[in-house]
Amino acid sequence: MLSARSRLSGVHARTARRLALLAVLAACALPCTARAQVFYSYPGARPVTDYSPSLGAVAGFGDNLIRLAGFARFNVTPASDLGVEVVYDNAGSEGANDDVGSGGAGVDYRYRIVAAGDSAPLDVAAQAGGGFLARSDYLNLRFPLGVVASRDIVLKDERILVPYGGIYVMIDYVDISGGQSDTDADVELRLGISAEIVSKGSLFAALHVGDDTMFFVGFNAGL
Repeated sequence: MLSARSRLSGVHARTARRLALLAVLAACALPCTARAQVFYSYPGARPVTDYSPSLGAVAGFGDNLIRLAGFARFNVTPASDLGVEVVYDNAGSEGANDDVGSGGAGVDYRYRIVAAGDSAPLDVAAQAGGGFLARSDYLNLRFPLGVVASRDIVLKDERILVPYGGIYVMIDYVDISGGQSDTDADVELRLGISAEIVSKGSLFAALHVGDDTMFFVGFNAGL
């Protein structure tokens, strides 16, 4: 007979899988816009440890846009970590035959303000960053500021499932050759889930919904 703890773990696992399915369905259903996003989600609110920095790769998909990126995260304190990323965008324009490529990079800092435990059900972290996306005639500076929450769910086989969600204010400065420039701010919702598939290695999927909508899939591994 299963213990109460085992039954509860099974319920959590089924709930997390349903959330992942809903995120994928929402990604397929929601309309997308073409303006690029510099940043994407790293799973969860818990910082990487000082003995296991994380490396990974991610692909993002939007309207006429494919993003390929690599990233690394490093521990700063027991409650915080630092992330760096490089990105390449391949964007198509309506009515144009040729795609346009852009390159960029970013850095972010994440600080856990609430740790999951007996007194709190979730890890909660504040996150801030900055980055750019550029080509010869275009520059986009992006500054995200937000909060992310997550929960580590231990499955029967000891693997970890991490559903997470966050809300961010995204500040953009765009400069286009010819003297056109603009600054705006948007609110963005990020939902995702990470599943451990090997020791210290996980697959993740995330949906970003705001002024832009993109769906991301990726892999990260601790060293």
